Amino acid sequence: MRIRTLSSIFCKSRQLFGDGTVPFAFLVITTLFLSADWFMDRYILPKNMGFIFGVVLWGGVYLTNRKLKTHLMIDLLSVSLTAFMGCLFVRSLFTPQYIQCVYIGTAWILFVLLRNREASTEVFSLIISVVGVFQALYGLLQYTGYMETQSYFSILGAFDNPAGFAVSISLCYPFLLHQSALGQRRKIKLFACVFLGIVAVLSGSRAGILSLFIVTFLFYMARHKEMIIRWRILFIGGGTLILAGLFIGLIYIKPASASGRMLIWKVSAKLCSEHILWGNGVDSFKADYMSAQANYLSSSQASDAELQLAGDTNHPFNEYLLVLIEMGILGVVLLLFLLFTIFRCKMRFDSPELLALVAIALFSCFSYPFKYAFVWFMSIYCLSSLAKNMLVLRKVDIPSILFFLLFSGALCVVCVFAIRTMVFERKWKQVAPALEEDVGLLDKELSIYAQLDSTWNGNPYFLYNYGAELNRNELYEKSVDIFLRCESYSNTYNLQMQLADNYYHLECWAEAESRYQKALAMCPSRFLPLQGLLRLYVKWGDLLCAEQIALEILDKPVKVPSYTVAIIQEEAKTHLHKNPFINSKNMK
Repeated sequence: MRIRTLSSIFCKSRQLFGDGTVPFAFLVITTLFLSADWFMDRYILPKNMGFIFGVVLWGGVYLTNRKLKTHLMIDLLSVSLTAFMGCLFVRSLFTPQYIQCVYIGTAWILFVLLRNREASTEVFSLIISVVGVFQALYGLLQYTGYMETQSYFSILGAFDNPAGFAVSISLCYPFLLHQSALGQRRKIKLFACVFLGIVAVLSGSRAGILSLFIVTFLFYMARHKEMIIRWRILFIGGGTLILAGLFIGLIYIKPASASGRMLIWKVSAKLCSEHILWGNGVDSFKADYMSAQANYLSSSQASDAELQLAGDTNHPFNEYLLVLIEMGILGVVLLLFLLFTIFRCKMRFDSPELLALVAIALFSCFSYPFKYAFVWFMSIYCLSSLAKNMLVLRKVDIPSILFFLLFSGALCVVCVFAIRTMVFERKWKQVAPALEEDVGLLDKELSIYAQLDSTWNGNPYFLYNYGAELNRNELYEKSVDIFLRCESYSNTYNLQMQLADNYYHLECWAEAESRYQKALAMCPSRFLPLQGLLRLYVKWGDLLCAEQIALEILDKPVKVPSYTVAIIQEEAKTHLHKNPFINSKNMK
């Protein structure tokens, strides 16, 4: 009896692995919830690694299947997706952050696995719905204070930002909405949908609120076609007015944020013209944007409001604009081809997969959803579901041995690079606690940083961290070298301030002045660059310029009152009191 029970459990487990249920559940859970203090990035990197190893697990199960299928279905959607991802993969090869190529390759492998799967997806839909409810409950517990967040945001879920939480809720919502129209316990399922909507509102994500409204509207519009056709003028007019009112209302909830994004889009548009055909390259936005913002804010075109709003930015808050900047017209054409094939597929408009893609498309207009592994996973899953409804152009048969060698080889390569990244990030985390404790590093720890630098994985934040540690240990020349390397990959306000501080201690006054001025041009509302310039001019012996900076500090409007700003203003007053002659001469 016991043997029969064990045999039954084994057969059931094998079936769950074989039909992809367990790997799918693993991918959903890890990309939504996995976080670990083992790495410097405790939120994003663990989910990315969960995505990679989840696909490797699925691929391994697929290869061990005795009924291994060795053919690929070729359809228009598969071709368009492969073309876009292939272009992105090739462009990513020319960046030092090789892990991006691994992410793209893993996503394509997942698409192949899902595209050639014939089993029903109802179980997958149910898994997404249930996990989405748990994510919403997690966020609600944070909002009510029963669970703490390691941030000033009141609701994060298992993400680093409310945007990640909101997009995860928005992608689970269509599947739960679809479940509410099927089977039993519809009222409970509908209540769960309302619960997700309430939590999305509590998150404060305007893109999330807008996405949920439009997804709900499209779902019920597709479900009640006859009624809408009969009253189409009323529905179209009313829906347009409600949508316009909601959009305007969401803007006025956070007007400063909306104005800030308009500034980012305005500056980003100037980056598009540099290499309009091929783009500036993958990850070029992080390297180029802040310099472009500094140039714009230093010109006469910038308004006083824009000078106050400007801050550090590493994403244009629009995925389509990012594609245009980094991949040029070629990337946009391939993306449009993909979108065209999506809306040509023969699938009901109330299908959760199509509605989830609509939610992603909406989020991409105002945020950075593809920063998160869960969005990559859901995009691939939804696209593979749509591809099954496309006309098969060709069925390519591949010899079993060749397929096994190629597929297993690809999985091994993915594993090697993923493990290499994990080892690098773990070693970095182990040596970095001194940074958090605000103490200098010992020679042994600095030697570990040097070893990590020799095997650098392309993460620009490591270079910034390394340069900051060298600065803290007063190794200013070496720190300058590291920061200059980092500048070519990620140019920020903080990096310019660090470079200025290094040059200041090296008594390279002209270089320090240039870096402080560049930092001030990037973020004109900040006071720290002015404090640096004041001290620099005093040290340099240029008291006239020091007086001008001191007066500028006292006249400068304060964006956010703080203790640091008060200290800087007091320092400016003290300097003016100590130099009354120059001050009175300047006033005349």
